[in-house]
Amino acid sequence: MKRTFFAIKIPLTKNISEIYQRLKVELKDEKVKWVEEWNLHITILFLGDTDENDIGKICDEFLLSLKEFNSFLLTVAGIGVFKSVYNPKAIWLGVKKSKDLNELYELISDMFISRSSEVQKKIFKPHITIGRTKLIKNKNNLKKLIEDFNEKEIDQIKINEIYYYESILTSKGPVYNVIRKFNLV
Repeated sequence: MKRTFFAIKIPLTKNISEIYQRLKVELKDEKVKWVEEWNLHITILFLGDTDENDIGKICDEFLLSLKEFNSFLLTVAGIGVFKSVYNPKAIWLGVKKSKDLNELYELISDMFISRSSEVQKKIFKPHITIGRTKLIKNKNNLKKLIEDFNEKEIDQIKINEIYYYESILTSKGPVYNVIRKFNLV
C-alpha cells in the first residue's frame, strides 16, 4: 500500500519566495516547521492508502479524464492559518476562487469517492501549506501578518501539470515522491 494524493506543484516564483522568506524572518522566534520550498503544493484530493496494483489503472483512468482539460491560471493571495490565530496548527498561502480548479477537484473526487472509504467529498478549500506550527508565543505578530496580507495578491501562476504523489511519513516530515505527472493541454 502507498499513501497517495493528487496535487498541483507550486513553482517558487520570485513573489512567492519573497513572502515565504519574509514570514520565516518575521516568525523566526516561533516554533514553526517550515515546508521545504520544493514541496509547496495544493492538495486536490488525498486518496490515502492505495493498493500498488491499482496505481497503473488510476493513472490511466485519470489521463483519459483529463483529455479535454486545459491549463489555467491561479491567483495566490493572502495568508492565513488553520484553527485560529490564537491556536494555529498550520500557516498557508491562500488561493483565490477558481472555476477551473473547482472543476478539477470535482473531476478527481467523482472518480474516487465510490472507490475508497478513505476518500470523502468535502468542501474544497485550496491552499498552500507553508508551515506547521508547534508554538506561537507572539500571536499579535502573527495576527498582524495575516492582516497585512489579507486578500493581497501575491502572484498569478499558470497551471499546466497535475501530479500524482506518494506520501511517505518520516520523523523529519513527509517525503513526496512523484508517481506520475499529467500535462494539461
